[in-house]
Amino acid sequence: MILWRRPNEQSHRGEPKKDRQTLYVHEWPSAEQSAWQDACRPSHRLKKGGSRSHLRVVSLKDFARRYGRFLGFLKRTGRLDPNAPAASQVTPANVEAYIIDFTGKVNSVTAWNCIYKLRRAAQLLSPGTDFTWLIEIEKDLELLQEPKSKFDRIVTAEQLVEAGLTLIIEAKELTHAEFKRARGIRNGLMLVLLALCPIRRKNFATLEIGKTLRQIRGRWWITLPGGPK
Repeated sequence: MILWRRPNEQSHRGEPKKDRQTLYVHEWPSAEQSAWQDACRPSHRLKKGGSRSHLRVVSLKDFARRYGRFLGFLKRTGRLDPNAPAASQVTPANVEAYIIDFTGKVNSVTAWNCIYKLRRAAQLLSPGTDFTWLIEIEKDLELLQEPKSKFDRIVTAEQLVEAGLTLIIEAKELTHAEFKRARGIRNGLMLVLLALCPIRRKNFATLEIGKTLRQIRGRWWITLPGGPK
């Protein structure tokens, strides 16, 4: 199972990349690599897999990336012991220094994520080790989380209607090819329709002129078939 792809060490301009903050799995100390591969070993027929083979690959990649960032910090600060047993370097002193290092560089949510996923990865590498002390630090950081507001990303119905009408006007006035003009008008109509009449995406995708989108007495109606009673 490939859980980390080694990137090209050269930039697209042929210049070496700057020092990375993260160590990839193949760069970890040998004991860490062996423990990680064993934990992620997939099951095969009657042979039982690793302790975390049931996790999704995307989750394992994320845990590996976070743990690799911790190891990268240890290497960068001269704390990394290449001969240490798996997860044995996840100590209170190293974690404290790690938190001090990223404090002020990342937001509170990312800070909690760093420690939460470091703890999960450490448990994968050394299931028998007690990381209760790390869970307590994780809980403290969780209480300090201040998620970034998403209100600035909200798009109002009025903005969608305006954008849709603009697409329709541009398609009518600026597009000469019949197919492109029809496509532009269709796209604009979709935006306007969803803004003014938000329906389920599944129903919206099946709308068809003359069947579910019908003109009745000079007005257009959406007529959706009822479900089974």
